[in-house]
Amino acid sequence: MQRTFVLPGLITAIAILLVPETATAQGIRGRADWMFLSRNNDSVSVPYITGPDTFSGSGVDFGYESGYRFMLGYGSPSYEIEAQFTAVDNWSEQSFATLTEELFFDNNAANAFVNGGTPGNVFGIMTALGVAAEDPFTTTLDDETLESEFLIPGANASYRYESEYADVEINITTPRCDWFRFGLGYRHVDLDERAGFAISGLFDALDVDDGQTVGGASNDDNDGLSNAALEEAGFAATGGADGFDNILNAAGPDTLTIGIDAQTTNRLDGLQGVFEGSIVDSPYFLLDLTARLGVFHNNTSADVTETVAGSGNDTSVYTRSLRDTDNTYAFLVGTGLRAGIKLTDNARIHTGYEFIFIDGVALAPNQPSRVGPGGVFNIDNGSNILIHGARVGLELVW
Repeated sequence: MQRTFVLPGLITAIAILLVPETATAQGIRGRADWMFLSRNNDSVSVPYITGPDTFSGSGVDFGYESGYRFMLGYGSPSYEIEAQFTAVDNWSEQSFATLTEELFFDNNAANAFVNGGTPGNVFGIMTALGVAAEDPFTTTLDDETLESEFLIPGANASYRYESEYADVEINITTPRCDWFRFGLGYRHVDLDERAGFAISGLFDALDVDDGQTVGGASNDDNDGLSNAALEEAGFAATGGADGFDNILNAAGPDTLTIGIDAQTTNRLDGLQGVFEGSIVDSPYFLLDLTARLGVFHNNTSADVTETVAGSGNDTSVYTRSLRDTDNTYAFLVGTGLRAGIKLTDNARIHTGYEFIFIDGVALAPNQPSRVGPGGVFNIDNGSNILIHGARVGLELVW
């Protein structure tokens, strides 16, 4: 018998929710939201290492991370003005690997005299270290083409990708009491990123023509990677200036840590069109669709830093830093669904799900592959991101 009350009760509840709100939309509104946002990235997947132990951290997407949003608005019978700030402080992903074969700095990965009979790994991008390892100082004892330089098997590689996002927007629309609202706004977006690759292992150097090393009857001189070759390739000695020695050298062995670090900034400024439409607007429940669309000026910058640091018997440190900037245009579109439940006359719980798509940004993982011969570096700022996720918060109305 109790079931006979279900259908009338449900009809009554729906009718109450759909009764239009008669109260005015005037007053001040403030809202604080907890955001739970994921991100898909249009970043290239150029491996840092190619060969039997291919390793790449590029192109990873981010999982859900916490963020926050604060909003303050004022409504009158003629217009609505709203300002809000959104931030996600730390999207991050990382990966690790241990190489089972050598990592060659030069083009001798297939040379049986130096690879132990199994082809080794090479860098998948152009590096100053690779240039130094193939530098022919034929008039001195530093002809690096006579030897192959590499990290022996067992080197440990790592990759970490981090990103921070924040935006501020101020929008003016037609009054909130309208079912469909249109307006215009200003928006500023910050997108800062860092992608870092590192590998650490024991350094060695063998003659390319016979695999000889220190003490060998036909061993060629040098037995390492010289300071002269490293500086000729574009490195600056930032700690010591003694090059690196192979395992059997009296001054060896040397452990090398090789790092390739990329950082990017994006500063977007521009106007956006605003559309909001009410699906349900009652004294107890609100359901809206929202959309933002705009073209923005984007001031972008990128830095790529390559570092080779020795530890153990040789603590020399070499660094090469490259930088490029560019002004471009970015396209942003945001859309979402938001709902509100009225707790009292002055308090509401808000929730929703939203998407933000931005095209025309510089992403950190894309930058190392833009380094060309001679250390020429051109920023890549033609990528896009898709941010999506849920939010929940409390809104107060005065």
